Amino acid sequence: MNKFSAWLVLRRVTFVLLGLSSVQFAHPQQSTQAPAATATQKPPVPTLNVTSRLVLLDVVVTDKSGNPVTNLTQDDFAVYEDKAPQRVVSFEPPSLHTLPAGSDTAQFNPDDPKSFGQSPVTILVLDELNTHFEDSSFAVQSVRQYLESRPALLAQPTTLMVVADNRFHVLQNFTRDRAALLKALHDQSVHYAWKLEGDKSIGYGAVERLDQSLSALEQIAQATARIPGRKNLVWVGQGFQSLDPSELATKDSDLVSDTIQHVTNVLLDTRVTLYAVDPTTSAAGMVEIIDPTQLEFAQAAGDSFTRNADPFSGQLDFDRLGPVTGGRIMRGMNDIDKQISISVDLGTKFYTIGYSPSSSSNAQRQYRNIRVVCLRPGLTVTTRNGYYTTPPASQNSTGTLIYDLNTAALSSLPLTALKITAEPANPASPGTYTVHVDASTLTWQNAPDGMRSAKVALLVVGLSSKDKILTHTLRSMTALAKAEANLQPGKTADFAISTTLPKGVTRLRFVVRESETGHMGTADIPLSPQE
Repeated sequence: MNKFSAWLVLRRVTFVLLGLSSVQFAHPQQSTQAPAATATQKPPVPTLNVTSRLVLLDVVVTDKSGNPVTNLTQDDFAVYEDKAPQRVVSFEPPSLHTLPAGSDTAQFNPDDPKSFGQSPVTILVLDELNTHFEDSSFAVQSVRQYLESRPALLAQPTTLMVVADNRFHVLQNFTRDRAALLKALHDQSVHYAWKLEGDKSIGYGAVERLDQSLSALEQIAQATARIPGRKNLVWVGQGFQSLDPSELATKDSDLVSDTIQHVTNVLLDTRVTLYAVDPTTSAAGMVEIIDPTQLEFAQAAGDSFTRNADPFSGQLDFDRLGPVTGGRIMRGMNDIDKQISISVDLGTKFYTIGYSPSSSSNAQRQYRNIRVVCLRPGLTVTTRNGYYTTPPASQNSTGTLIYDLNTAALSSLPLTALKITAEPANPASPGTYTVHVDASTLTWQNAPDGMRSAKVALLVVGLSSKDKILTHTLRSMTALAKAEANLQPGKTADFAISTTLPKGVTRLRFVVRESETGHMGTADIPLSPQE
């Protein structure tokens, strides 16, 4: 077995462990609290969907010296999709992307979006999974130097995470307290990249690292989805190994491509921009285009050679995630702390431009190219270079559904794209639970009979003290609400579910995934050992 075929086997093994080979409908729930909506086993109500896609672009504009330009107006921009001009329907200057008043000492929680206002946030990730030990040590030192160069009260909420062999966790939650981040960094021990170092002959580790890297990216996106502003993800490390689709079997290639496309969609939908800084000083350098003449040439070449092209069709490459999301990838530098600082600063001074695409085509897997032009001469524009037009139905393909639920079930982060809570339904009936989903975080579809519905997949996983999966239950459910029902924040759609509680289960993780958007939320209930 080569390392590429191992990808398919790895995903199949994971799916079998979870037992997520089928989806069943839940039993109806009886509620005495008259929630906004209740779960039902009835067939989904026929819906009449009227959708109008809105594409939001976070746009950074720099002058010839690379300094951000923040005094432009809507009239200074022109937007093109596949060379066709688009009508701008919304525009926000950098001055609107601010924190709420009095947030100097505020606690920032992704489950409480109001605490962030419209401010961008910074997500620092130490990639110790794909980076050699000595380079990871240099990366930690560089992040420390970056933080020490910033004021004691940071300009925007910042979180620090680390991804390593079989580990992805938060070292410090969102804070503006530089000292808290420095302490978390000081307490962090650099991990030896066993999968990377042991991958010199069999190649299987490369597949695992690719899988873990993509999983980490999706977890970050799902965990921060409800934060209103832009998320600047600064990935300090080498990133996953490139794969050539021509070297994979067709089925393997499709699975890998679909997974990367899906994760890319999640990053775009949640406004995550990737800035990656490689601490490997021997890495081949990448020239960053800052001269407008160079930019025009590059864009012209791109129009000629990559029109409507999927950015991952030629190479499944970590480096392509930067431009796709509107960020950049920097390699071959030794001033890593400075590159982190530049990435953060660029990600905090941006315009947000919204447009509704003039084309109604929804061709599966088609990639739409985006180009934003600044009409003032001498300025350079950076934004994401396109998006996929994957039909909504693909959100519910077996592969995508299982991949998402698997990621959420094993995640160490609380996922908050959906706001959910869980509680025992009846103390006299162990294993019965009620899951509450904030109705305002669901996507409700109108039906001809005046009802509204939202479809979800609900997974309950029982974990041991060592986070080993001991039991699982998966159900597909439909929440129904009357047209006049109040679906504002605080009102919930309630779902009843039962699961077995074998010996050794110390924690239950509940995962709700919305079918329409793929958004997920999680909740955990600790159990005493005797349960």
